[in-house]
Amino acid sequence: MNESQILSTYAATLFALLNPLGMLPVFIGYASGLTVGVQRWLSLLVSLTVMGLMLLFLLTGTELLHFFGISIDSFRMAGGILLLLIGIHIVTADATKGSENLGLEAGQTDLGQAESVYRQIVIPFALPLLVGPGVIANLILYASEAEKIKSPTLSLGLIAITIAISALLLLILLSGRFLQRLLGDVGLSIVTRILGLLVAAIGMQFLVTGTSNVIVQTIAPAVLKIHP
Repeated sequence: MNESQILSTYAATLFALLNPLGMLPVFIGYASGLTVGVQRWLSLLVSLTVMGLMLLFLLTGTELLHFFGISIDSFRMAGGILLLLIGIHIVTADATKGSENLGLEAGQTDLGQAESVYRQIVIPFALPLLVGPGVIANLILYASEAEKIKSPTLSLGLIAITIAISALLLLILLSGRFLQRLLGDVGLSIVTRILGLLVAAIGMQFLVTGTSNVIVQTIAPAVLKIHP
């Protein structure tokens, strides 16, 4: 694939794995008892956290693989299995379950209330519900691809897309109630399951690619040495 294809695929997979539409019912459950101002601050805090986590794994993920001596194809195969399982779970899980409201202290500003709720929901909402194992695996895989190609343009493009997806997450969280009214529970469920199917297909592709590379680059040369 050329750089533009890599970037477009990265954007699609990152959005599908982040699954902000699928997480909307969970966020709405947390924010249902909050004022509009508090909901906006909470959306911003969550989105900034998600962006920071994704950039961290994008910029340092390949070094982690090198430190532990894990090949990219081995990681691709493991990530493929993981994405396949996550995709199946997204397709079959109940996407409409909510969360009970969180208590707030009286007299706090909107930002103060948002920070209070944020401290209570950042785990598990930001990590691992949004930035889960599938997102982390995807970030590391594409970061290693950019390192292999040694293209500064591709690396900057990956960073820019990561920031853009985080901004899109912010917009979706800010417009959560509107989207819920527009799509309805059935519409959100359909969109979530389509994203889940896409994630499962991506995972299968990762698994096939990783397995093929291991066979061609590792197993086949070893067999030829034994049986020239």
